Amino acid sequence: MQALVMSLLTFAREVRLTPDEWARAMNALAESGSLTSQDRQEFILWSDVLGLSMVVDALDDTRDPAATESTVEGPFRASGSPVRSYGESISEQPVGVPLWMYGRVLDVEGDVIPAAELDVWQNGPNRLYAVQDPESPEHHLRGRFRTRPDGSYALLAVRPTAYTIPDDGPVGAMLRATGRHPWRPAHVHVAVSAQGYRPVVTHIFDSDSEFLDSDAVFAVKPSLIKTFVTRDPSDPERPVGVEHAWASVEVDFVLDRPL
Repeated sequence: MQALVMSLLTFAREVRLTPDEWARAMNALAESGSLTSQDRQEFILWSDVLGLSMVVDALDDTRDPAATESTVEGPFRASGSPVRSYGESISEQPVGVPLWMYGRVLDVEGDVIPAAELDVWQNGPNRLYAVQDPESPEHHLRGRFRTRPDGSYALLAVRPTAYTIPDDGPVGAMLRATGRHPWRPAHVHVAVSAQGYRPVVTHIFDSDSEFLDSDAVFAVKPSLIKTFVTRDPSDPERPVGVEHAWASVEVDFVLDRPL
């Protein structure tokens, strides 16, 4: 608290904060509180767009450099996602371009990890997560998967699209005032865990997406940018239930043992 107060007072002196500016800041905090609910966390959004969330994540990341890099969890992860079988779709209504996502979960020595859990969630082509969209089924575009004895996993998702963070509140006003945009590049969220290993919460970014170099929440890391391959309907590897053009991405996740 002493460090926080000293930094805050130093800031006020450095910029010669005026009573009007102070009042506007207090109003922004009050408005942030009024907007915050179970479905929207305006204060966390402040932390994300100011880069604080990623700094805290980096300071806490003492895992082996060979392990998959972490990113912010984001505000749209929902508890109680359904357990789904190998290769099952997380889409509960027909939307977007099917995305076959597959790979293995390994440890830092390269050994496979069976029975690891992958909790996956993403937005849809309408740029919304299910928790934001009252028209979506409760478990739409999310699910939990277990790796097989050989460490492999597979699931059918939807090719993600870039979207904007909520920008109709004080965070959005700050972005506009500072000449920043509210866009996030296309990505899929994945939280990977296994008994005896340190879990990781991360993103998988589409290399073809816009905004990779200007993510509104600073979460992009080069190691997490993957090539999403466009596939033809006649491709013999076409997943069951897919009838039109689709895409695939191969992603291995590497977990570190606890300290």
